[in-house]
Amino acid sequence: SLIYLWAQKEFKNLHSAFEAGVSVPKPIAVRRNVLIMEFIGENGISAPLLREIPLKNPDKICRQILANVKRLYRKAGLVHADLSEYNVMIWKGKPVLFDVSQGVPREHPMASEFLHRDLKNISRYFKRLGVALPPVEELFRKVTRNVKS
Repeated sequence: SLIYLWAQKEFKNLHSAFEAGVSVPKPIAVRRNVLIMEFIGENGISAPLLREIPLKNPDKICRQILANVKRLYRKAGLVHADLSEYNVMIWKGKPVLFDVSQGVPREHPMASEFLHRDLKNISRYFKRLGVALPPVEELFRKVTRNVKS
């Protein structure tokens, strides 16, 4: 079934990201349509989403997210493909990317378009918070420079 495949894909993407050192929940197991991963939060309360909390240092969080996007692309060979302030938790002062089920390999025909969109979403969000960022095209080049697909 499609739902089983979706769970398998998210597990595989999470595993690749985690092994590459990307800040994501640690994948534990997948069976049929159930994916078990590390819980990000404490006492049964999940960590807040990026969009839900005021940031003490938005510049630093933005840099950390962009570093994770770069690591995901370069080391795990993946593009998140649905990255926004809704798919990043803030835990212990650091961003944790999640919901990687839509992620695609960087060789995917739509990978560049998805990466542009991810970077545009993050850039738009942080610019609203006053973070000075280069144009999205420059961010894209920084992520993809010298990578052979």
